[in-house]
Amino acid sequence: MKTTRPRQYWDDYASRFKNRSLAETYELRPPYPNETYEVLLSLRGDERGRVLDVGCGTGKIARTLVNHVDGVDAVDFSQEMIRVGKSLANGDHPNLKWIDGPVEEVQLYPPYAMITAGASIHWMEWSVVFPRFKEVLTTDGYLVIIDGDRPLESPWQDMELSLIRKYSTNRHHEPIDLIQELVSRGHLDVFGDKLTTPVSFSQSLTDYVQSFHSRESMSKEHMGAENVEAFDTELSQVLSEFVDDKGFLSFQLEARITWGRPLT
Repeated sequence: MKTTRPRQYWDDYASRFKNRSLAETYELRPPYPNETYEVLLSLRGDERGRVLDVGCGTGKIARTLVNHVDGVDAVDFSQEMIRVGKSLANGDHPNLKWIDGPVEEVQLYPPYAMITAGASIHWMEWSVVFPRFKEVLTTDGYLVIIDGDRPLESPWQDMELSLIRKYSTNRHHEPIDLIQELVSRGHLDVFGDKLTTPVSFSQSLTDYVQSFHSRESMSKEHMGAENVEAFDTELSQVLSEFVDDKGFLSFQLEARITWGRPLT
């Protein structure tokens, strides 16, 4: 479980998202299905309001929403992530404010009609951030957690997982149901939960393999050049029988969207 280890454990692994190579491969992760953003906007109804996107990374959520709301504050503690995000579509939008630093400590500019978070909420100090979220959120606003920038089950899944376990630099990883954990620890009151309709997505074999290096457990700086080359070669070989004649993999994507109110 998340809190059974010292905070330093989480900080050490989370700090890997500050690596340049990890930030530069982050955009190779599969996108959230378009339905994800339709659900987010539907939660606001006719009210646009302002959004706080925490642990924003390169701003995948923030840069998509900024044209549809009054403004977005995008917070991340990785200068490299923000640097990359600013270079991407809508990264220089006048209504998008990038805030560099941990959301536990940075200055915020409430009120926010919605707070959005991806899987990065896993790394935050929950006892600190959830009281902050409640404080800066409007009385009818939601905290929305989005999970789903990974393929659904695929014919190569077991072989892929075997290679990840072989080369992962995080030997202490313990998968959890994030939402269940937040609820059971009294941090979140869930109002709704939705899976988007699966959609097809195609990606070049090269980009798909490189996307794994956007994970903290597979960052190039921590794997080392020899292991990076070996992993890339072995995974490419495994996937080679599944690519089309143009070198692309096709797979299904879906996202889980959970919304509710933060608790103190």
